[in-house]
Amino acid sequence: MMIMDLSKIETHLQKVIYPELEKGRPDWDKPHTEAVVYHMRHLMSNIEKAINKEVLLIAAYAHDWGYVDLFEEGKPLSNKDISGSKTEHMIKGAEKVKELLEDNFFNFLTEKQKQRISHLVFVHDKLDLLKKTDELLLMEADTLGGLDVNFIKPTFDEKSNERYMQEVKRKRFKLFISKYGKKQFQTLYKLRENYYKDNR
Repeated sequence: MMIMDLSKIETHLQKVIYPELEKGRPDWDKPHTEAVVYHMRHLMSNIEKAINKEVLLIAAYAHDWGYVDLFEEGKPLSNKDISGSKTEHMIKGAEKVKELLEDNFFNFLTEKQKQRISHLVFVHDKLDLLKKTDELLLMEADTLGGLDVNFIKPTFDEKSNERYMQEVKRKRFKLFISKYGKKQFQTLYKLRENYYKDNR
C-alpha cells in the first residue's frame, strides 16, 4: 500500500469538494464540514483503537457532499427539511465519493479502503446501524461539528434547534466511544444552548 501525506490529501479534497458544498445547504455545509474535519483530526489523535486515518479523513470531507442541489438556493431550512433529505443525501454522497475515488490521485488507496469510505458516507446518519469504530468516530465528528458554534452560527429557528438538541442528546451521545468526543460534546452542547439564550 502506498503512503500519502494527509495534508496533501486534505488540500486535494478541499479543492474538489469545498466549491461544491456552496451549492448545498446555504451558509452551512462548507463551515460544518470544516468543523467536522477539525474534530475528526482530534478524534484520530486521541483514539487508542486501530483506525485508518486516510479513510476517516476522506469520509469526513465527503460526508455531507450529497446535499448539493437538494434544496432551493437561499431558502432557510428547518430541522424537518433536513431530516426529510437524510437518506437521499447519504445515497448521493456515497455515489459522489465513489466517483471521486476513481481519480488517479487516490491510487494510494486499496479497493477495500475506497469501498469503506463510500460505506461510511452511505451510513453516517443511520444511527441504528453504526457499530464499528470508524462508523462511530465519523458520527462523533459529525455531531461535534453540528454543535460547534465556534465554527458556524446555527441557522435553525428556536423550535427546530430545541428538537435538534434533544435528538443529539437522546440518540447520538449514547453512541460516543471516545473520551475526547464525550468531553467535547458536553462543552459544545452548553455553548450552543448559551448561543440560543443570548440571541433570543
